[in-house]
Amino acid sequence: MEDQPNGRDRLRELLDAVVDDDNSGVGDMARSSYASEFHFSREVRRLTGEPPAALRRRVMLERAAWRLQQGAGVAEVAETEGWSSAEVFSRAFRRAFGVPPSRADDVGFRLTAPNGVHFHPPQSLWCDADPGEAAGPDIAQFML
Repeated sequence: MEDQPNGRDRLRELLDAVVDDDNSGVGDMARSSYASEFHFSREVRRLTGEPPAALRRRVMLERAAWRLQQGAGVAEVAETEGWSSAEVFSRAFRRAFGVPPSRADDVGFRLTAPNGVHFHPPQSLWCDADPGEAAGPDIAQFML
């Protein structure tokens, strides 16, 4: 990503909007980053290789798995992460991790990502380059 003339880190702004707890949908994410929904979605997908809603869902599931591993209850985690119910959360968790939330200790809390952007405890994002992950945009290059 090219240097911004005003010193802004646009990728960081976009990622912050994606994971902000106050933003429940792509429209909210776009408004909080001062972009149209179309432009926001296009930029997030271009920079991360993942649509904003999918990126948010994956990070929420990673954060939820970590919280479960720390001893939080399923209903508490579902509510904290913004799921409509514990049942909806449980289905999403099982699809993503292959086990029910009650067995979160049996799996790691990171899911496969096209970009190396993951939840990092306790409350941030981490960008890594795991050779086992699918090839995608080099986020570090965009940030330099």
